[in-house]
Amino acid sequence: MKRILHVLVCFVLLSASSCVKNAEVGPDSITLNYTDLELQVSSSKQLIARRYDATQITWTSSDTTVATINDKGIITALKEGQTTMTAKSKQYNITAICLVKVVPMVIEGKDVGIGADGSIFIIGIDSTSASSGYSISKLVNNTLTKLPDCGAVRVAVSPAGVPWVVTKAHKILKYNGTGWDEMPGSGSDIAIGANGAVFAIGTIETSPTGGNNIMKWTGTAWEDMLDCAAIRIAVTPAGIPWVVNKSGLVYVFGGEYLWKAFDNVLASDIGIGADGSVFVTGKNTGDTNPDIFKWDGTANWTNLNISGGTNISVAPDGKAWWLDKENMLHHQ
Repeated sequence: MKRILHVLVCFVLLSASSCVKNAEVGPDSITLNYTDLELQVSSSKQLIARRYDATQITWTSSDTTVATINDKGIITALKEGQTTMTAKSKQYNITAICLVKVVPMVIEGKDVGIGADGSIFIIGIDSTSASSGYSISKLVNNTLTKLPDCGAVRVAVSPAGVPWVVTKAHKILKYNGTGWDEMPGSGSDIAIGANGAVFAIGTIETSPTGGNNIMKWTGTAWEDMLDCAAIRIAVTPAGIPWVVNKSGLVYVFGGEYLWKAFDNVLASDIGIGADGSVFVTGKNTGDTNPDIFKWDGTANWTNLNISGGTNISVAPDGKAWWLDKENMLHHQ
C-alpha cells in the first residue's frame, strides 16, 4: 500500500511540475527602445520590442505616406509630417506606440543650381582640392550622388539637366556624362536660362563698385557684354540676364547695350526659375538683416520674411531654394 501511495505522489508531483513548466505567462506590456523619434527624410531607424523577437510583433504605421515600418521594425522616413508606429504582440493583446516626427533632410552646401527639367545639383562643403573647390552632387529624392573627379564653387544647370561649374581656380567646366570638359575662358559665376542661353561673370574687374565683366556663350566662345559689371548672374526663360553688382544693385539687360537698375533692394545673389520667377537674397535699403525677396513683375520686391539666405536658385515651379550662412539648404 505504501508503495502504491508513493507512486501516486510522484505522479501527481511530476504532473504538477509538468503543468507549471508548460504554462505560458505573457508579459504585462511591450517596451520599445523609443517612444518618440525625430527622423530626417530618407533616414531610417529600427524599433526594438524588448523581450520579443521582431517576428513576434505586428508593426504598423498610422500614416504610411510619412513613414513606413517593415516586419523587422525598421522605420523609413518618406516626407515631412507625423505618424504613429504601433507594435502589437501576435500572441498577447498588448501594444506599444512610438510617435515619429519626420523633418526635412539636412543638406549642406556652398551653392545650388536647378535646371529647367528640375535637376538639382549641390556644391558641397567637403573640399576636393585647393584649386578646384568642393564636391559636386546631384540631388534626387533627397539622396545626394557625387559626380566624379571635380570640385567647384558655383554651379548652373542646362534645360537638359547638364551641370556647368566654376572652380576655385576660375575654370569653367561642363559635365559630359562621365567626366568634365573644360570650356574656354575663365569665370567667377555662371547661369543658364530655360532656353539654354549660358552667361557667366568673368574674372576681369571692369568697375571697382560694379565688379567683373559679363559674358555670353555663343556656342564656341565667350562674348563680352558692355556697359555693366557684376558678381552674380541669373537668366530668364527668354535668355535675358539679370545681375547683381558689387554694390548690391540689381540690373536687367534691356537689349543692345542698355541695362536697367533696380535700386530698391540691396542683393547678394539672384535666381530665376523656368517659369520666370525672380528671387534675390539681400536686404531693403537701410536694413541690416538679409532676407529673401521675390520680384512682383512690375516695380517692387516682396520681402518673404525668410532670413539668412545667401546663395539662391529657383525650381521650375517657381519655388526658391537657398543656402543660409550656416551652409544649410532650404526650400519653399
